[in-house]
Amino acid sequence: MPNFIVVIEHLEPCINKWILKEYEYAAKIFGSRLIITNVSNPEHATSLSKYFIVRKESAVDLLRDHENVIVLDPRAPKTLSSQELRLADYVVIGGIMGSHPPKGRTWFYITSRLPKAKPRNIGKHQYTIAGTAYVLKKIEEGKDLSEVMFVYGLSIKKRLSDIEIEIVLPYAFPVEDDGVVLPDDYIELISEYLPVYESRILRDAEDRICYNP
Repeated sequence: MPNFIVVIEHLEPCINKWILKEYEYAAKIFGSRLIITNVSNPEHATSLSKYFIVRKESAVDLLRDHENVIVLDPRAPKTLSSQELRLADYVVIGGIMGSHPPKGRTWFYITSRLPKAKPRNIGKHQYTIAGTAYVLKKIEEGKDLSEVMFVYGLSIKKRLSDIEIEIVLPYAFPVEDDGVVLPDDYIELISEYLPVYESRILRDAEDRICYNP
């Protein structure tokens, strides 16, 4: 089996329950093979180091001179294969809470700055961090990407007082026989968190909410 290290490059300005849930799911899959990089903020490092191996250096600095690096990037022209993973030492995932439409931040912050790395996609749609970790694990286990089932878009309904709102997450989510693959309590967390997140983003676009765990 491959023994590559999974690197999540932390690119969000805040630590919140949502992104922690994404990181926790990746750690559940890859255990001690997971490293969170680019954690330069001391408060973030203190928070994340309770649960994960963290490095203050960015993946760009740590892996600049390595040859056997794969960056998972939706913009990459080639698709990831299990054969390539057998030769990889590191696989980098962007620690980004996705935007819609995608802004190409993985390419800008990581791929373009690691010219020796191999950029690879896992399909034409944007996955969450947790979803990306799941797909990566399935490919590591020998599955072809075409064998990994997914749905595009997840709809969550939530009642606020007398009004029912619908939250739509425009990302790809892996699917198994018993349904959509999600971190534990993911729906409940998003239902609680997203309306607050969006209202504060609109109120102050530059001071992005830190919904601390």
